[in-house]
Amino acid sequence: EALGTTRTQDMQGRLSATVSIVERKQWVDTTAVRRATSRLPGRDLRRGQIIEAALSAIEENGPHALTGQIADKAGLGRTHFYRHFASKEELDLAVARHVHRELTAKIRLTLDVKGSPLDVIRAPVSEHVMWADEHPNLYRFLVDRHYRRSAEKSTRGSSAFASELAGAGARYFPRYGDDSDAADRNVAAIVGLIDASVLWWLDHRDSSRDELVIRLTRQTWLIIDDRL
Repeated sequence: EALGTTRTQDMQGRLSATVSIVERKQWVDTTAVRRATSRLPGRDLRRGQIIEAALSAIEENGPHALTGQIADKAGLGRTHFYRHFASKEELDLAVARHVHRELTAKIRLTLDVKGSPLDVIRAPVSEHVMWADEHPNLYRFLVDRHYRRSAEKSTRGSSAFASELAGAGARYFPRYGDDSDAADRNVAAIVGLIDASVLWWLDHRDSSRDELVIRLTRQTWLIIDDRL
C-alpha cells in the first residue's frame, strides 16, 4: 500500500511537471508571437483599427463591452487580437487615452473665450456636456477609468490637463495660479463636480441639457469664487 501511494505521488508529480512545461511553452510561444508581431509593418495601423473597433463596441454595447464584441467589430479572432494588445487592460488604457485626447481637444478650443466670468466658464462646460450627451457610453467608460490621468501626470496628484485648466484660470483671474497646488486642487474639485453631475444627468435626464449647463456653470463659479 505504501509503495502504491509513492507511485501515485510520483505520477502526479510528473504530470504536474509536464503541465507546467506545456503552460510555460505556451506562454513563451505567445510572447514570441507578440514580439514578432510588434515588428511587423502596419502594426500601428492595425492597433488603430482595433481601437476604433473598441470605440464602436463601447458606443453600441456600453462601457463594459467584451473582448469578443471588440474582436468581432475588428474582424479578428481573439487569438489575433492578443497579438496586438497583451490584455484587455492594455486596450482599455489605449482607448481611454484616445477618448480623453478627443474630449480635451474639444475643450481646449473654448479656453480663450472672452467675456464675463460666467461666459468664460460656460464655454468649456457646455462643450464637455455636449460631448458626453453625444457619446454617453464612451463618457461612462472614460469616467469609470478615471480618465487614466496617471499617464499624464505633471505633478503629484494632478494631471497635465488639470494644470492647463488652472493656467487658463490664472490668465483670466489674477493670482489664481499663485499657488499651483491649490489651483490644481480647485480644478480637480470642478472636474469631479462636472463628472458626477453629468453621469447623474445621463442616467436620469431630469433636466434639459441647457439647464444642466447653466447649473454647472453657476456651481463651477462658486468653487472658483471660493478659491479667489
